[in-house]
Amino acid sequence: MVLKKLVRGALVAALLVPAACASSATTTDSGGGAVVDAAQVSAAKDVVAKASTFPTSIPVTEPLPSRPPAGKTLVFLQCEQQECHHEGEGMRAATQAIGWDLKTLNFKASDPATLVAALRTALQYKPVGVYFSGVPQAVWSSVQAEYAAAGSYITDSYVIPAPSGAGIEAGHGYDDHAQEVGRVAANAQLADSGGQAANSLLVSVPDYPVFNPTAQAYHDVIAKSCPSCKVTDVNVTLPQLLGGQLVPAVVSAAKRTPGVKYIVAVNGSFTAQLPQALKGAGLDGKFKLISGTGISRDQQNVLAGTQLATMNSQLEMGGWQDVDIAVRKVMGLPVPAGDHAAPVTLLTKDNIGTPRDSYDLPADFAGQFKKLWKVAG
Repeated sequence: MVLKKLVRGALVAALLVPAACASSATTTDSGGGAVVDAAQVSAAKDVVAKASTFPTSIPVTEPLPSRPPAGKTLVFLQCEQQECHHEGEGMRAATQAIGWDLKTLNFKASDPATLVAALRTALQYKPVGVYFSGVPQAVWSSVQAEYAAAGSYITDSYVIPAPSGAGIEAGHGYDDHAQEVGRVAANAQLADSGGQAANSLLVSVPDYPVFNPTAQAYHDVIAKSCPSCKVTDVNVTLPQLLGGQLVPAVVSAAKRTPGVKYIVAVNGSFTAQLPQALKGAGLDGKFKLISGTGISRDQQNVLAGTQLATMNSQLEMGGWQDVDIAVRKVMGLPVPAGDHAAPVTLLTKDNIGTPRDSYDLPADFAGQFKKLWKVAG
């Protein structure tokens, strides 16, 4: 990104996961015919059509029995990346709508100790709950018992595996979301290929566990629907990513791997600069690019015709879901499944409209939450 919300624990992950020194590329090919079965192409087109349709309602549909009680406090822990800011803005707008107070504390994803310190500081405000995203539970598990004893909880979204145990309340963006990104990307490729077998590069950073289900889901769909399609994994280490070496590694793989027609990235921000790099290497227009959840730059690439598709990121709406969780906890109500959903929408040249980093759908999500909460406006 700017690193997407899903990986805002980037440097934290670097401390937890051993990293190799070089990128790796492995190819899988299950054999088979030269043309994708027509039924598989039709099924892929159906997936794409559904994924490209903008939702008209928020994932949460259960109205509250009455307006939320006023005067409660939540805490948002904000990392140094822009995506954290968007989620925090969503929480701020939502808490203002119901008369709650939001405290914001900063931490550095590059320094795990700052997150633990912020969590302990947050307890001073006696919050209903504390929210952040993308930092593995192993980093902050030492604080869980303190939250459970205080009658509060921690919600950490967009991390795999999903956190669990005492002092924890589930958020959103876990394994199901990661898998859906991979399935949509694979079907977008199959639908666009028109039934012809098409080889691809799959770009990922395995040091981020959150992306491994995305990569696996992509592989599974391609292997089932197009047995003759070869997928070459371009796996870049975390030090390489942070050192700006991912895009050059992809360009190098594109040059040396025969028959590649598609380049698929598990996350849009990883390859936002790729179209320009391919053009500089004399490879302009030779590949079709598809990415997972992206920011405005990825969307601009799609509008410019240098990328086939990307996916949206519901950052501000995620902040409203966080507050909905807190409201229902305070009111003694069950937390609906919709608060744990992070819907994936495929963005193409036909539906993007105006690019934006926090691409929240539906556009009137705030009004719909207010209606459920029985608050004005």
